[in-house]
Amino acid sequence: MQTPHPTRTTRIRRASIAVLATVVALCGGYVAACALVPVPAPTVQLEAQSPRVFTVDESAVQDAVDGYGRPSAVGWLDGEEVWANDDEAQPLASITKLITVLVGQEAEPLGQGEDGPTHTWSAADVELQDELQEIDGIAFPIPEGTEVTRKQMLMLALIPSANDFATAYAHSIFGDNAGFVSAVADWAERNGLDSLAVREPSGMDDGNVASPADVVRIARLALKDPVLAEIVSTERATMPWGIGEVENTNPLLGAMTGAVGVKTGHTDVAGYNLAAAASGSYADRELTRIAVVLGRDTQDERARDARALLNRLGDTPERLAVASTGEYLGQITSIDGQLIELSADETVDAVLVPGEELTRTIDATGANITIAGPTGDMSVAVRRDGSIEDPTLLWRLTHPRELFFR
Repeated sequence: MQTPHPTRTTRIRRASIAVLATVVALCGGYVAACALVPVPAPTVQLEAQSPRVFTVDESAVQDAVDGYGRPSAVGWLDGEEVWANDDEAQPLASITKLITVLVGQEAEPLGQGEDGPTHTWSAADVELQDELQEIDGIAFPIPEGTEVTRKQMLMLALIPSANDFATAYAHSIFGDNAGFVSAVADWAERNGLDSLAVREPSGMDDGNVASPADVVRIARLALKDPVLAEIVSTERATMPWGIGEVENTNPLLGAMTGAVGVKTGHTDVAGYNLAAAASGSYADRELTRIAVVLGRDTQDERARDARALLNRLGDTPERLAVASTGEYLGQITSIDGQLIELSADETVDAVLVPGEELTRTIDATGANITIAGPTGDMSVAVRRDGSIEDPTLLWRLTHPRELFFR
């Protein structure tokens, strides 16, 4: 029996069904593709500067030191910046003793609460005392054979500025003057004190010199050593061997609020020198400032100028608003036009001094603010006013270019 051929109508119907099935399959694939294709991450557009650097104007500090005709310099204990009006090396006189004890502490450190090794007063020490007294040097004669602790030598060298005990201290560690001078040269090079030159440990030699800026750096090092910082801030002490009470030569100790040291100096050539420091609270931030005045004509002048410079420096810290609650930072825009605003979630203030820098950075995703400053780092949350939802299926179906050709 012969199979009948399909009619033309039947063939058309079958073709139409095939085409329809193909179209349905294609449409289904398109819908599925649109539904499943990942959309790009929202675009973050920051209107606030990032990173943003905060500083404090330094001109007032430089103006302060420039107001003096004699060598002067200032700086902060915690920092590296120094402002000076003279770059020339100046005679240090007894400020030399800060260098002597710093180099000695590096070689053979004395810890807090320790008396250290004992030095037996020698015939050479007695001879030096006699020589110093003949030239009006500061000496506290004690008998040969007297046992002196290292701490006692430090206290007498730094509080009443005893030249004999400063020299005995240096020689007890380095053997002799040549060994001491060599150690100072090496120490100065490693600490970047290019202007410093020292010939002996007491300050009697006017060849002991440094620039005012380097004296600020030396004072920083002394104040960061807890043993030395304690001694230079001591107003008076009672010593044995009949010496009795000795007073600190620093005129600001006990006379200026917050004064914490550090060292005086005087010779006929050097004039009256003073490296001074004072601490205080500035908007809940504890800060120590340092002033150096060299070559003054009188004791009163060096005290007056040092006090004035410390006070001027104390006027320069500033409280800055680093971030403010609600501060507009930018916006996030999704591929389908949804938009949310970014703003700071809290207020953050910081106290900065001239020479310091604080950086505020908003991360690329707009999630948080990082604040990096001299007192440490912290994070501040970013508030998002709204949320980004996934695009609707209808939007996906009608925006193939955005989905497939980005």
